[in-house]
Amino acid sequence: MQQRAARFGFLLAAVLGVLSFPPLPLAPLAWVCLVPFLWACSCLSPRKAFGRAYAAGLIFFGGICYWIGLNRGAPPALAWASALAVVAILALNWAISAALCSWAMGRVREWGAILLPFVYVSMEMFFGLGEMGFCWPIWAVSQARLPLPCQICDLTDVFGLSFWIVSLNSLLFLVTRVRGALRWKIVAMGVIVFAIPWIYGAVRLNGLHFSKRVRVGVVQANIPAERKWEMPADETLTLYETQSEIVLAARPSFLIWPETAIPVPLRFRQWAREEVHRWVDSVGMPLLTGALDYEAKGEGDALPFNAAFQVSPDSRDLPRYAKMHLVPFGERIPGQRVFPFLGKIRLGQAEFAPGKMLTIFQPLPEVRAGCLICFEVVFPEVAAGFVHQGAEILVNMTNDGWYGNSSGPYQHLDLTRLRAIVTRRSIARAANTGISALIEPTGWTVCKAGVGRRSALVAELPLCSSVTFAVRHGALLQPLLAIAAILGILICWSKGRYANQRGSE
Repeated sequence: MQQRAARFGFLLAAVLGVLSFPPLPLAPLAWVCLVPFLWACSCLSPRKAFGRAYAAGLIFFGGICYWIGLNRGAPPALAWASALAVVAILALNWAISAALCSWAMGRVREWGAILLPFVYVSMEMFFGLGEMGFCWPIWAVSQARLPLPCQICDLTDVFGLSFWIVSLNSLLFLVTRVRGALRWKIVAMGVIVFAIPWIYGAVRLNGLHFSKRVRVGVVQANIPAERKWEMPADETLTLYETQSEIVLAARPSFLIWPETAIPVPLRFRQWAREEVHRWVDSVGMPLLTGALDYEAKGEGDALPFNAAFQVSPDSRDLPRYAKMHLVPFGERIPGQRVFPFLGKIRLGQAEFAPGKMLTIFQPLPEVRAGCLICFEVVFPEVAAGFVHQGAEILVNMTNDGWYGNSSGPYQHLDLTRLRAIVTRRSIARAANTGISALIEPTGWTVCKAGVGRRSALVAELPLCSSVTFAVRHGALLQPLLAIAAILGILICWSKGRYANQRGSE
C-alpha cells in the first residue's frame, strides 16, 4: 500500500483534481482527490515529495490551464511558452506543500496533514499577487456550480471555499490513518466541517432580499478572434448595433457591449464617436462598451489603454475606465516599473498601459456600476474597490474568443459567479464569443449565451448597496493563514522526529 501511494499518489490526485474542475460536472471529486496526495507525502522524504509533487502539479495545472496555449492573439510559440511558464510556476504550490507536509509528518506523524490547508491556500493567494498574479486555477472554482456551499464566499472570499475543500481532504486522510475512538471524533469533526457551508448557504439564501432592480441587456456579436482585428471597424460597429436591436423591444434600462467591441480609440476617431453617439441618441438607451483609448505621452508617443466607456443619450461626455490589471505577456510585459526597457520588447503582446484609478459609471441616475475588464473579475481587490466606491452592480466585459471552445470560457464564467457571491453584486457579463451571462448576487445565472453563438440577453438584476464581510475584511485572510501556517511549522519543529522508513521509494 505504501509503495503504491508513493508511486501513484500524486498522479492520482492530479488526475482527480483536473476532473473536478469545470466544465466537467464532477465537483465532489475535489473533496477527496488530495487524500492520495497526503498518502504520498506520508511515504516519501521531503526531497522526493517535492520532486514528485512538482511533476504531478505540472499535470494538474496543465490540465486546467492548457487553454492558455491556444491563444490566437499571440504567436503559437509565445502562447505555448506562456502556458508552460504559468504551469511551471503554479506547480510550485504542489511541490512546496508536499515537501512541508512530508517534513511535518516526519515530526508529528499523520497529524502533519493538518498543515496542508494553511500552506496550500496561503500559496493560492500568494500566486494571485502583483503584475504576474494569476489566481485562476484555485480549488474554489471546482465548487462554483454548487450554490449552497459557495455562499460562504461572502464571509471568506473565494479562498475560504478553497480552505474548506483542502481541509475536508486533510480530515478524510486522518480518518484513514487514525484508529480507535479518536477516529470517530475526527469523523464527527469532518461532518461538522462539511455541513457548515451547506447550512450557512441555505440560511443565507433564504435571508437575501433585494428591493431595487434594473433591466440590463448584453450583446454577444460572436466575431471570431482571427477576424476581430481584420474586419473594418465600421463593419464591426454596424454588427453590434444590429445585434443590439434584437433586445430593444424588451426595453432594457441600458446595454452592455464586450471588451474592445469598438476596435478603435473611441475618443480620437471622430467618425466612430459620432456614430456611437448617433445610435445611442436614436435608441434612447445608455451604453457601456469596451473600446481602445490612449493618452498623449509627449514627443509623439502615446499610452494605449484597454478601456470601457459610458455613452449616454443626448450627451457628448465619455466617462472612461482603463483596465488596471493587465494580462501578463498578453497585454503587457510585467516588471516595467522597475525595468522600463521591457516595454520595448515586442513578443506579439498588445502592450497596453495600466489604468491608474477606478471609475464608477452611472448609466442611470439611480444606478452606479463598476466595470471589470476581462480577468480583472478574479482579483478580489479590484471588485472590492468598486464596491467601496459605491457600485451597486458590476459589469464584466471580456473577449474569450482567443481561446475557442476550450475550458477557459467556462472557468471564467464560474469565477465570475463566485465574484458575484463575494461582493453580493449582480454581474452583467458581455463576452465577444461567449459566455455572456446575467448573474444574480447569489451566483445564480439568470440567462447565458453559449460559446460561438451570436446572442443578445435581457433580464432584471437586483441592485445592492450593502458591503459584505469578505469585501470589508477579505484582505486579512492571507496574513492570518500565513501566520497559522508558520505557527504550525514551528509546532512541528518543536516535536522530536519519530523513527520511520520513509524515503526508500
